[in-house]
Amino acid sequence: MRTAQAVPSQTLFQAIGWIACLAVATFTVSCTRENHHEILGAGGLDGNTTTTPQTPATLMTNPYNELTPEEAYVIEDKGTEARNVGEYTDTKDLGTYLCRRCNAKLYVSKQKFASNCGWPSFDDAIADAVRQEPDADGRRTEILCAHCDGHLGHVFLGEGYTEKNTRHCVNSLSMRFYPEGEQLPPIGWLRAPKR
Repeated sequence: MRTAQAVPSQTLFQAIGWIACLAVATFTVSCTRENHHEILGAGGLDGNTTTTPQTPATLMTNPYNELTPEEAYVIEDKGTEARNVGEYTDTKDLGTYLCRRCNAKLYVSKQKFASNCGWPSFDDAIADAVRQEPDADGRRTEILCAHCDGHLGHVFLGEGYTEKNTRHCVNSLSMRFYPEGEQLPPIGWLRAPKR
């Protein structure tokens, strides 16, 4: 009695079938893991996002730095911090000032000068970092972070403090200072969520 031998083409088809099954199984496991991470990144079952790695779902719900009530009052509600209390009013160290909400670069220390007005003063901003628009009071010009629209303060012209004859009067609460040589944090998403 002769035993049936596998024809070479049948063996090839069996091998292809096994490879296809393995590929489908790998894809299914990968999709399941991705979905699991999205659920965790969005807060999971307990709503806690602090212990999970940042995923696109997490970044979409938290695109910017968390603000204290005082910071939110200045940056989001266009408030003004009290005079002569800001942490950067008298700072002279070399470094970069970033938007406290989105980490966009705003000013560098060589643009800062002492105006004795009670708030940090700069005679210029990093190119395209700050935008200006008429203030709601109709008398002043507001300055905002060009990246997230966070309120920074106001700009004044013609006061003669520097050769540029410009003073960006900025709330310390709108910025965070990073000394020269320190690694800067990544920038947030393009636009702030509307309130």
